[in-house]
Amino acid sequence: MSDFAGKVAWIAGAARPPGIGRAVAVQLARLGADIACVDVVDEAAATDPNQAYAVTAAALEATAEAVRAEGRRALVLPVDLTDESGVNESVVATVRELGRIDVGCNLSGGTGPALGNGSLIDLDVDGWHTALDINLTAAWLGTRACARQMIEQGHGGAIVNLSSSAAIAGAAGVGAFSAARAGVNRLTEVLASELGPHNIRVNAVCPRGIEPGAVGNPGLVRRAERDAGGLEEWARQTIPLGRMQTADETAAVAVFLASDAASFVSGQSIVVAGGPHV
Repeated sequence: MSDFAGKVAWIAGAARPPGIGRAVAVQLARLGADIACVDVVDEAAATDPNQAYAVTAAALEATAEAVRAEGRRALVLPVDLTDESGVNESVVATVRELGRIDVGCNLSGGTGPALGNGSLIDLDVDGWHTALDINLTAAWLGTRACARQMIEQGHGGAIVNLSSSAAIAGAAGVGAFSAARAGVNRLTEVLASELGPHNIRVNAVCPRGIEPGAVGNPGLVRRAERDAGGLEEWARQTIPLGRMQTADETAAVAVFLASDAASFVSGQSIVVAGGPHV
């Protein structure tokens, strides 16, 4: 099993449903890492069923408590992940409080009517920009801030981005999201090339259908209802393993990519989707 003892991970999207960030934080903590729990806190937006992006302060604190329950240090950082200054300051705060950054995880983003879902020819410009900002620009800002710190430290590191199977095969109704996540895959490839000389690896994970919970993925829920009448039937029809995936199953791949076990893996977007040729 990989050892993260003495390492620090900066995790954006640490509390966002459907729980990938929290699962990564807990798994890394269990393996010895201290965690900066970073997310977009907006109490009103967090209860909006038309989005799955912002979280409550309590949800972010709950992720930190789960890390502490594993015996590791946790830092809570509410941040607008599309704001350059806020992201940079969160990295500075992480280093100030936890000493360094060895792993950067951009696991935020979202879907839903409030986040750019809908037909591309009917989508307004604000919806388009929202989808790209939260699903692509935020990943670039987080990677850039963490990579600069890793370069300054001089010991390399690992960055893991959240993408989607929709980045590989787009679907009607989530075109802006698909385009943004496809951008994450290309971003990952270019950053791996640019950061390789600094011994910084950059990879991405591309899940398909994570069990969403109450508000975890409104875009997926609406697509499944449209195409198959519901999530369970959609999973049976489109995923060879016949079920939705869990946050822990997705997180396990992200943790592998962040670990020394993946020391020669970089520039890859790994599909974690239960078997379909997406």
